[in-house]
Amino acid sequence: MQLKHLAIRELVKESEDAPARITERGGIIPTSEPIANQLFETLNAAFSRRSSLTHGSFNHDNEEGYPFISAFETFVGSEASETDFTALTDKSMAQLAVAINNPSAHTAHGGYVLFALYASDRYEYLLIALVRDKAGIGFDNDLHPTEIMEVNLDQLHQGARINISTFKKKQDSYLSFIGSKEKGEITHYFSTAFGCTDVTPSRQSTGELIRAARDFCNQNNMSDRKEEVVEDVVSYLERQRSDKESANLNEVQNLFDAYIPPEQAETIAGTFGTFANKGPYNVSQEFQPHTSTINRFAKLKVKADNWCLDFTKRNLGDINTGKDIEFDEDNGRIIINKLPSKVINQIREALEQED
Repeated sequence: MQLKHLAIRELVKESEDAPARITERGGIIPTSEPIANQLFETLNAAFSRRSSLTHGSFNHDNEEGYPFISAFETFVGSEASETDFTALTDKSMAQLAVAINNPSAHTAHGGYVLFALYASDRYEYLLIALVRDKAGIGFDNDLHPTEIMEVNLDQLHQGARINISTFKKKQDSYLSFIGSKEKGEITHYFSTAFGCTDVTPSRQSTGELIRAARDFCNQNNMSDRKEEVVEDVVSYLERQRSDKESANLNEVQNLFDAYIPPEQAETIAGTFGTFANKGPYNVSQEFQPHTSTINRFAKLKVKADNWCLDFTKRNLGDINTGKDIEFDEDNGRIIINKLPSKVINQIREALEQED
């Protein structure tokens, strides 16, 4: 990876009622310094470890309400010089101060805001992260243990990463952002400051989750259980939709773990969430199941000139599989088994009326 620019700024919020302020400390850090690259690598590793990333794009419907968006677009169209990067960090800090001063985020705290522009493989990224101090132990001149404060780079309190290359191609999901585990809008103030409000559409997350489920099975010697696993994932999404609850990757991961063979448990148990959350699927950690997408995977509706069948796919199978609906391709027919008494009576009555 090539680190192009690095900047460190400070946002102070001394109490819940105190307004946030941007200090004069910090600024551009020369990337030629070895410590700069070490800091960046630690920061980037901490961000990459997070499995609870939410993906999305800028809120272009309200760019005036999110000045960072236009500032970012200006930066992308510039030479990306040190002066250009400084201007972008200035605008970022101003918007972050506005967001944290919002009454809904009154319990949020400030910290050190790190900005890194870097290139990795075929992509260029802008990483913005909020970190804070932590207490540590050191020795004084007499080797007496003493408390020291050090920056906790391993724990990101907030973070956003923009895939500049994907953004330039006008593709979706060029944003990845995280939040704290606290409840309420405080978990969104950081991402909102940077216009990261248009998260991955529920339609996309729903479809990509099912695609990820199939690919995970294929890649981990679980092909023989694939259809069963996918059926369970779809059923889970249907339940969540029916209960008006969000779908959560952790819950889907628990569902997956029940299918993993004992001999593979040590290596792949607990990994599906991360697998689906990252590229190429980019399934959000939490999302609302999309009704029509679920139906596309869960139901099948077939029509002929004078009849129509509408049924769930889990009840469909080939001939002699014992499924409620069997498809006999050789003879061009569909066999419906296990007809309920109510249906039998309805059909009998219809036939009697014909007589």
